[in-house]
Amino acid sequence: MARYNRCHPIVRKLSNTAFVVAWNVIFVFALLGAAELAARAIQFHRLGPNSQNPRELRDRYAEWRNNPAFSDAFVVHNPQGFRRDTETPVAKPVNTIRVFVLEASVTYGQGGMYSDIDDRPPPRNNETIDYYLERELNARFPSRHWEAINAGVRGYRLHQDLARLLSLVLHFQPDYVVSIDGRNDMDVIVEDPSQADPYLTSGLDPDFERLANPASFGSIRVFSSMWLRNNSVLYRTIHEWMAKRAQMRYFNRKLITGPLKNPVRWEDLTPAEQTQYRVSASLLDSYVREIRQIHAILAVDRIPDLFVLQPELVLTRKPLVGTEPRLNEMTRRRDGNLSTYGFATLYPKLARQLAADASARGYRFMDLTGAFDGMTDQAFTDFCHLTPHGNRIVAERIFASLADSFHER
Repeated sequence: MARYNRCHPIVRKLSNTAFVVAWNVIFVFALLGAAELAARAIQFHRLGPNSQNPRELRDRYAEWRNNPAFSDAFVVHNPQGFRRDTETPVAKPVNTIRVFVLEASVTYGQGGMYSDIDDRPPPRNNETIDYYLERELNARFPSRHWEAINAGVRGYRLHQDLARLLSLVLHFQPDYVVSIDGRNDMDVIVEDPSQADPYLTSGLDPDFERLANPASFGSIRVFSSMWLRNNSVLYRTIHEWMAKRAQMRYFNRKLITGPLKNPVRWEDLTPAEQTQYRVSASLLDSYVREIRQIHAILAVDRIPDLFVLQPELVLTRKPLVGTEPRLNEMTRRRDGNLSTYGFATLYPKLARQLAADASARGYRFMDLTGAFDGMTDQAFTDFCHLTPHGNRIVAERIFASLADSFHER
């Protein structure tokens, strides 16, 4: 102590400051550690141990992909990253026919996004389109073993399907490929046509450059964020909460609060919206071109393919039951006049273009806009995601479309 007292006052002050800083750092880390343990315990109790892993990971081909290590109380990913209870070995078993179902959240089986209106949980693995299709195939054609494999990834667009097909799905020797799309690419075409070219406007390009070719302190920030997102339940929970809040603020800014136009007419659009609509209409050819690219890749290996234009709540002619009337109203208020008018007029036009293109180029096409006509049960959980009953109807329609080809097998 006497020796310490003989130290220069500045040294003593620096030592005291260092001690206080070190103590505060230890306290903060201990507090964060306790919060992380609490978050993990809550997540473990609610959704199981593998729910502590992120649902998606970065992917060098398709931007992101399903995490094979993820599962929760409703969703199970297999070791290959498909939403499936059992493994999918690369070597296809003898006497097995594989049907891969691609695309985004409708294929994957996502819950509704308006939880304040419809808070039902997402479909389980035995309530998705692929499950019902596989069950029907094995029941109708028992002489072969059929696998309908859910290769959907939430948020995907057509160019990501193409990347996933080339980088992963073809390795598993598919006998059929079914793509179900309509919402994500059309949303971009109608809402923000300047972002419609995926090869020029990939949202993850800056992050990829910072991670793969670090040249600034921004790389440290991005790497730290990614590491925490993949390894910290607390960070990921906060990050997803903030992202959801930002999305809700965006939707609320767009939300129509007055009377709704039904139907929305051309004269209801502002001059700027009319200009944007014309640009959107000119981009339908690019949508069809991506379907052609997928078909061309599959045609090399003579793999039959079916493209399905998914059902949309704002276009359905089914009687609206359960929470569907409120979901429909919320969708129209959220989308606004331009998006509502765009889907009402461009979606049928896209369907006609795809039907003509499929006939000319040799792939199968099915428009499911009217799939639920006359259905008296609830089919939708928001603007496009489906109840288990809705998934079963879609699976039945896919089976019917390919039944002759399945029979030949």
